[in-house]
Amino acid sequence: MVVEPSGLDLGSYRRNPTVLFNHQPDSPVGTTTAIGVDNGDLAARIQFAPAGASDLADQICSLVKAGVVQGISIGFDPKEILPLDPQRPPGGSQRITCAELLEISFVAIPADYGARVVQRSFSTIAFRALPAIPRQYVQRAATRLSTISRAALVSPTIHTWLLLEQRRRDREAIYGREARQPDLRRLSQGHG
Repeated sequence: MVVEPSGLDLGSYRRNPTVLFNHQPDSPVGTTTAIGVDNGDLAARIQFAPAGASDLADQICSLVKAGVVQGISIGFDPKEILPLDPQRPPGGSQRITCAELLEISFVAIPADYGARVVQRSFSTIAFRALPAIPRQYVQRAATRLSTISRAALVSPTIHTWLLLEQRRRDREAIYGREARQPDLRRLSQGHG
């Protein structure tokens, strides 16, 4: 699966820029203060929760600063999906050309090994040039860290599996054995 950064809608995320650990809604560790697409890559400036506000945030902050946890992953809602290879059947590798960004997470093992922490301070020009998220949204996200009441977010891999599983169930409901039973009974009674 390939997600096109230029196709990510960042609007909703900017209004609630919470950063999670391992895509778990009950594991917030900080907020995003700036986000945008820079040279074709999604880039974000992340601020951890203040020291002492959360044991988990303190732990992940320490692991990120030490270079132990370097992976970044996103949770998103795909809006437009194309096959990577048009000659292959549906269910093969996919290109997400349009999606809504739902969350950013620090992860130990990212689905995309190129998605990682590239810097541990705000000193580069590229990060200063990112579109800032308005302060009131960052503050609101920080105060809501423990009260997020959203359905469980999943990784892109699990999200794709869920979509494929739903497609399988839909096909089974239309074409499966149980769906064909009324037609088979009618045919066997000679009303066909």
